[in-house]
Amino acid sequence: MIRRFWAAAGLAFVLAAGGAEAAPDVAKMTGGQLTAFARAMPKGGELHNHISGAIFAETLLAWAVEDGLCVNVKTLSVTPPCQPGEDLKPAAGIKTDEVLRAAMIDSFSVRHADFLDRSGHDQFFSAFGRFGAAGAKRDGDMLANVVDSLARQNTFYLEAMVTPQGVASRVKGAQVGWKGGDLAAQKAANTAAGLDALVAAAIAETDAMEARARALMKCGTPEALPGCQVTVRYLVQTSRVTPPEQTFAQLQMGVALIAADKRWVGLQMVAPEDHPLSIANYSLHMKMVAYLTDHGRTAKAALHAGELSMAYAAPEALRDHIAQAVRVAGARRIGHGVDLPLETGAEGLAAEMAAKGILVEVNLSSNDAILGVSGKAHPYAWLRQRGVPVSLSTDDAGILRIDLSHEYARAADEGATYADLKASARNAIAFSFLAGEGLWDDPGAYRRPAKACAGQVGKAEPKPGACADLIAASDKAREQWRHERLVAAFEAGAR
Repeated sequence: MIRRFWAAAGLAFVLAAGGAEAAPDVAKMTGGQLTAFARAMPKGGELHNHISGAIFAETLLAWAVEDGLCVNVKTLSVTPPCQPGEDLKPAAGIKTDEVLRAAMIDSFSVRHADFLDRSGHDQFFSAFGRFGAAGAKRDGDMLANVVDSLARQNTFYLEAMVTPQGVASRVKGAQVGWKGGDLAAQKAANTAAGLDALVAAAIAETDAMEARARALMKCGTPEALPGCQVTVRYLVQTSRVTPPEQTFAQLQMGVALIAADKRWVGLQMVAPEDHPLSIANYSLHMKMVAYLTDHGRTAKAALHAGELSMAYAAPEALRDHIAQAVRVAGARRIGHGVDLPLETGAEGLAAEMAAKGILVEVNLSSNDAILGVSGKAHPYAWLRQRGVPVSLSTDDAGILRIDLSHEYARAADEGATYADLKASARNAIAFSFLAGEGLWDDPGAYRRPAKACAGQVGKAEPKPGACADLIAASDKAREQWRHERLVAAFEAGAR
């Protein structure tokens, strides 16, 4: 069936294992064929998405106009309500000033690698400060934008990285001060200072964000946008470039939020890993996560680690960041993982991650733009060869001017097979932090469905009984069932 459908499109095929079925040979597709194929392919979900960096510059500028903000024509940034000044102009001016509009889009993205003589690394990380004001009050708008884009790419699960009560938790930490590394004393002092009270405010923020997104997408009405079908969970972003007491307070509040609200499913640590504070405090941060989560037993963590290259960090910083995230902090997933082959005992660490099922969230375009690591230099193929589970994601699609389909097409262009892409999509749900038992007894291999659903995976509906009960009781199994149904339709040639 898949042979018949894709042959009609002029695509090449290779025999699957055993020669029983044919799979699309993505290596032989033209650019246009691969683009269309990747967009239509069910991609399961996205596990590494900072929604604040996922919005394209054009949308951010439109919001700046709507909200009456200004642009600084010298720094090419958006500012809050306009104040008198020769460098400030109402954002509305970009409607008629094409030169300014183009410069602002450049400022918010990496589309011109040599923009203002900055490296891709510096352009990427500094962009947040230039466009941040445009999205400061648009959390729900950003969420709607991201999930609707994913749905239109046949992708229906998202773990979004957001910073709930970020400033308030940092302020609490600063008020308490640093207790000299006594993490138990630090936690007790934060609790006594009322840190846990921020959880209710974070839940209210989440409710408001989701309500705004649903309203924008007209969910529950005949005009509902596709994004209404996307299941969303959230990862608590915490900053690794603040003083230790502030980072700890953010982490502590995040763990409490995860315990209180099932929509929040894990911790993350963000900001440049090569920043001096990140380097200096990296081991301390891993100990913080380990202490607050009981080595991942009471709360899960998906940590940015190994987003480094020798262009931006000294060799000693590349020796063990991923190892510490896995072995000290108890991370269930690693974001980026680019420097893993450079770590001490890399082969043993990769084998350990494969055995434990610790997934690497792979961000090809991001790693190219920020670190200059691409093609054969990227460890994506190396990880696959060693059995480390991997899943493709975008990181910050707006700054990079990509989408998830682009990353799948890029992976194929750089040597991934259809089987690799299919595994990436499945991994995005199997290794998600969704609650419940999975649909597969062998996540990563996908040869053994759960006994309750044997012989039913890919069907429109589960049979009444054990399989239907599993899917009804498990968020993860439910998303996997939906994905397998989409894959079956895709491979049969249905749209």
